[in-house]
Amino acid sequence: MKQCLILGIIMLNMMQQGLGQVIPTDPLPSVLPQVTEPLKRTTEQLQQRALQQQLSEKLAEKANLADPLTILPQTLEVLSNTGQLRWREVEVEQGFRAIEREWLLLVSVGEWQQLVSDWPVLPSMVQSEDKLASLGLSLIKIKVPVELDSASALQTKLTAQLAIFAGRNHLYQPQVSMMSELGASTINTAPMCQWPVTLGMIDTAIALDHPALQQQTGHLTILQRNFLPEDVAQSLAHGTAIAGVLAGQHQVAPLLPQLNLFSASAFYPSNLYQQSATLSHIILALDWLAGQEVKIINMSLTGPDNPVLAAIVQQLALKQIILVAAAGNGGPAASPLFPAAYNDVLAVTAVDEQLQLYRWANQGDYIDFAAHGVKVAALRADGEVALQSGTSIATPVVTAAAACLRAQQPELTLAELRLALIAQARDLGKQGKDQQFGYGLITSPLKFELE
Repeated sequence: MKQCLILGIIMLNMMQQGLGQVIPTDPLPSVLPQVTEPLKRTTEQLQQRALQQQLSEKLAEKANLADPLTILPQTLEVLSNTGQLRWREVEVEQGFRAIEREWLLLVSVGEWQQLVSDWPVLPSMVQSEDKLASLGLSLIKIKVPVELDSASALQTKLTAQLAIFAGRNHLYQPQVSMMSELGASTINTAPMCQWPVTLGMIDTAIALDHPALQQQTGHLTILQRNFLPEDVAQSLAHGTAIAGVLAGQHQVAPLLPQLNLFSASAFYPSNLYQQSATLSHIILALDWLAGQEVKIINMSLTGPDNPVLAAIVQQLALKQIILVAAAGNGGPAASPLFPAAYNDVLAVTAVDEQLQLYRWANQGDYIDFAAHGVKVAALRADGEVALQSGTSIATPVVTAAAACLRAQQPELTLAELRLALIAQARDLGKQGKDQQFGYGLITSPLKFELE
């Protein structure tokens, strides 16, 4: 028995010694963190990329979705104050809207005669003819039969050279969203300049009885003209907000304390939340402003490319009349919007107080400048003030800067004015011009006002 016990003790000691040789008593080298840390960083980077991809996809999806407050039926009848049909809105190519079967021709006398010679039935389709005295052209509106209601169909009746004069009577909309919540807002605290300034705007009508838009000689004068038929209701909301950004007395200091404003009212309510303007009314408004010798025009509106609009913009550029337009609120994946995307127009995007791009702002090579346009304290037509956001709200800031520069140097051409604004801009985003901020931020006051 003792022998067995002794033998067991000896074997146990031998096993412990053997285990001591297999399992080291010193700790393992710290190689594990060297392997896991790079793996952890790679995983985090992949997760971040996946989140960014998901965000981009959601933004692209959002850009293609209609705002439920502004969504319109495929066909919408616009009625007079007495209930008579004035025109019918319809959805056309690429989801844009136009007046049903209406086309515009921008022509000289000789060009019109050539059109009639090529297509003798054309005069029977004419709905209206307006002489654009300031531009030396005629704007002729025709209504075509259903089978000719497309650019390709019209080209079968017109020569390729003459077809370039034709474009749908498209609709254009403002680019702003109303925000009801209270909170921090962007309020102008310094004038853009102190000089007397004249500029024009094409928008809804302005609520001239708003307490923050009291006219006073030497400070603010507004000459307003309506381009809608007298029996069609006018909108007031958007134009009042834009006029308020330019000269509203609710601000600590109006952007333009000595403003002579020519206001062309061209928008009607498509529904309670959406205003629309036909291209024909916009063109008549532009011709009137040109006749008033207005050299800077604010266009806080967007819509599709149109050969007639492009031709008008080119004609105005030849007269050194400068258009400043909203870049659009379609989102980063949206296609370019017009007139902002034309080379002869200054395109404006919006940023917030932290200089971050407005999340629904269009992006692209056509963006020229950025300005504050998020949660801006803007005027409402009912006499109140509300926070509003959008490239529409940012646009008049750049318009004010352009008007001040022209007031100081009236002989500035469009190219020279663009360079002058670039010199004023604060570079944002990537160095130099980029697709988000253009040449950078324009804000008040202009730099020479500080000298």
